[in-house]
Formats: sequence, structure tokens, C-alpha cells
Amino acid sequence: MKRGRGGNLMVSMGLTILLTGISWGSALAQTKLVQPAKGFPIVISKPGSYFLASNLVTTQSNFAVINVNANNVTINLNGFTIAGPGGAGTAAKGINAFGDSGVTVVNGTITKIRGTAIVLGSNSTAGGVQMISNNGDGLDCTSTCLVTNNVVSGNGLTGLNFSDANSGYQNNIISGNGATVTGGVDMGNNVCNGTKTCP
Repeated sequence: MKRGRGGNLMVSMGLTILLTGISWGSALAQTKLVQPAKGFPIVISKPGSYFLASNLVTTQSNFAVINVNANNVTINLNGFTIAGPGGAGTAAKGINAFGDSGVTVVNGTITKIRGTAIVLGSNSTAGGVQMISNNGDGLDCTSTCLVTNNVVSGNGLTGLNFSDANSGYQNNIISGNGATVTGGVDMGNNVCNGTKTCP
């Protein structure tokens, strides 16, 4: 009996240490992105995991709200919104990761940007994002992107704009954009302007 109790105690202590380590590791591994006091863009210059802690609202019309200058970055919008001022112009970006590889953007809304909502480099992904009423494209991708489970609606130019034929898109709703999809491969279960037929 004593051995059993001692063993249980050791297992309990081991689990406590493991869970504490996991929770600390998660906290240390993620970086919070907040509204900058000195204005945008927020610049990400190191690989890692980043998350929004609130909405990001900008009045600027020529730059990115979040500018990624590193490979292997994950941005969790965490259910929040990146919102621009709306109006004319196509120079701004919601998230600009052009030229970077292995960038992932998930779980939130990007709207009213005076340009493109998301620009991705190679081997990147976007999932669970609402790209709505931006003045440029909903999403641009350089090459080999996977774009799934998004709502891409009311953007002034192209909903999904792939520069290659090796990217794929699946389970998206794409509606009311200046154009629907350029490039890429329809992997199925997309709805384009109310039909299951996508370019």
C-alpha cells in the first residue's frame, strides 16, 4: 500500500510540474500584439507565435498594420479585428508577409483596409479569417499557400489572388469581390458567389 501511495504522489507531482511547464512555455512562446502608442506598423522581426489582445484600428492609408519581416511566424487574431479607415487607395495592407516563408494567419477579421487584407509569401497558410470590404484583394499569395475556412467578401479587387498553380483553397466562402479567384487550385467545398463552381 505504501508503494502505491508513494507512486501516486510521484505521478501527481510529475503531472503538476509538466502542466506548469506547459503553461509557462505557452506564455513565454507567445507575444501579445497591442495598439501601438506611436502608430503603425507593428513590425514582427523574429520567428514565433503572436496574438492579438484587442482590436487594432488604424487611420493610415499607405502602410501595413502588421509588417512581418521573419519566416515561421504565426499570427492568431484571437477573434479580434484589424480595421482600416475605408475609402479609396490600394497601398495599405492588413498583414504584410511578402517575401517571408511559413507564415500562418488565423481566427479573426480584417476589414476596411485601403489595400489588401493579407499578403503571404511562400509555404504559408490562412484559416478562419473574415476578409471583408477591403479596397484591394482579400488575400495575395506568392506561392504554395493553403487557404481554408475563410470568408472573403466585398473586397474591391480579387478575393483570392494566387501567383502560382501550386497553392490550394478549400472550404471558403468567396462572394461579391471585384473578381473571385486568380490562380491556385480549387480543392473543393468552396462557395463562389452563391455556387459551388469556383475558378
